[in-house]
Amino acid sequence: MKFISLIFLIGIFFTSCDRTEKKIKENNNVLKDTIKKPIDISLYKNCLQQIQGYKNRYGITFSNYYKDSFLSFDFDNDKLIDTIIVLKPYHEIDADCFTSNTDFDFPILLISKNVNNISKILKTYANALQCNTPVYYEEISTNKDGFVISKDITGNNGFYTKTYVVFKFNDFYIDSINVQSWGRLQYNKTLKYNAKIFPFSKFKRTDVDSIRNILDEDFDYNKR
Repeated sequence: MKFISLIFLIGIFFTSCDRTEKKIKENNNVLKDTIKKPIDISLYKNCLQQIQGYKNRYGITFSNYYKDSFLSFDFDNDKLIDTIIVLKPYHEIDADCFTSNTDFDFPILLISKNVNNISKILKTYANALQCNTPVYYEEISTNKDGFVISKDITGNNGFYTKTYVVFKFNDFYIDSINVQSWGRLQYNKTLKYNAKIFPFSKFKRTDVDSIRNILDEDFDYNKR
């Protein structure tokens, strides 16, 4: 059972997500230099005026539909300050502006590179982050090797994860994922990935859910 679970766990990360990523990019109109608001989104009328227009920051132009936050870091150790940016849909920040079209409306993660003191977008990840809810909280922090995505899922069986992303081989890779479960199921495990086995571009917001399902089943199996 453990061996089968492990094979499946490795396999989920290599499953092609091109179709999903294509849908997200189409819906968000993510172009090379401009990020527009989703085409099919619906908002309350009192919110429409607040999201008109665009901002030009970090080497990219993006719709006022998104609220930006950023952290400074030097991911390639060249002594220049680069930037990691999160663009969150407006309705996640303003509780008075809510949309029911949340199936494809997620935060966008950007990496901006300092090139001769000019910011240029190096990476765009439209499928990595999730909107916060009353039972789900996600945040990003930086460390000396890259950055960390923390997820805190509350409920009858709390679940907490940290996904460590590092820059190596001229790209971003998943270094490890730590998962902790409390409540009826209690475990603390770290999945470690070597070399180029798990590019961050292949990481999906649902991967942690898949890991949780497999570890929960394995935990229950071992208790029998």
